[in-house]
Amino acid sequence: MSKKVLFFCQDYLGIHNIIEKGIIEHTNYEVKKILFSEYKYKSTFEKILNFVSKLIFKKNLKKKWASEYYANQVKSTEEFDFVFIISPDYLLNTELQLVTSKAKKSIVYFWDSFTLIDRYERTLPFFDTKFSFEPNDVNKYNMSLLTNFYFDTITSTKNTCDAYYIGNFDERIATVEKINLLLLNSGLKPDIYIKVSSDVKINTFSKNIKFITSFIPFHENQQKIKESKIILDIHKDIQDGLTFRVFEAIGLHKKLITTNKDIVNYDFYNPNNIFVWDENVTEIPKAFLEKEYEKLTDEIYHKYSLENWVKTIFNIK
Repeated sequence: MSKKVLFFCQDYLGIHNIIEKGIIEHTNYEVKKILFSEYKYKSTFEKILNFVSKLIFKKNLKKKWASEYYANQVKSTEEFDFVFIISPDYLLNTELQLVTSKAKKSIVYFWDSFTLIDRYERTLPFFDTKFSFEPNDVNKYNMSLLTNFYFDTITSTKNTCDAYYIGNFDERIATVEKINLLLLNSGLKPDIYIKVSSDVKINTFSKNIKFITSFIPFHENQQKIKESKIILDIHKDIQDGLTFRVFEAIGLHKKLITTNKDIVNYDFYNPNNIFVWDENVTEIPKAFLEKEYEKLTDEIYHKYSLENWVKTIFNIK
């Protein structure tokens, strides 16, 4: 009889579909997936009630209702071999206790740093096995280090741009512009998209930077990555863990320009394939731009695959 997995995950850019498919393909387990999506008020009264609660009692009832909504999607009669949760802070303690009690083993994966989301810390006691992509959190909270993974290996035969980046409008925007200008000065044509909260025209940045009000659909974004010669990775200063962009570059054999200095400590680091940018950089080396990508060994390539990630999560040798 096939083992069963209760899988909770954020509704973020379609990654949950990739993980669910990976679990099914590489373990043959059955998966029940529950998404942490935006909770919608059931009525105007509920919305008013929460407003009053926050104003007078400083309690956000919406978080409580959302937590109960996610947990209630699991039937009282259901039992599982594993409960696997990514970003468990969406569940409050009562619901975390309930859903983890539904399985023989509870597993958590953190793909944001505890510095960024300090709510993570309260969730730790509910899990048997704990993974994080952030080396600092692994050491501090006695977890196992597990990087993100690549899931796509089919690249494109055509290149529509020289370098591709998409991200939010935040403190990284100044760095995005600096790298963009260096690429333009090297004669390249970067394709850069920045998501803004409203439809505002921003005139202080280079004209080739496109400001958008919603993220590009998952499959369209993947196609843009495939058709770019270089992937840009501008990480947040408060975390050292490697983003998905790093592993997309590995899977698609793409060159990478990154701001994450910690990348030099990983076994796949190759200065021919990866250029580490910092504030002192005045140009992108010509040799980096012109040399062909150097393929990784089969052993390293397998290590960062979705298959190996899934098998590590579920301790499958």
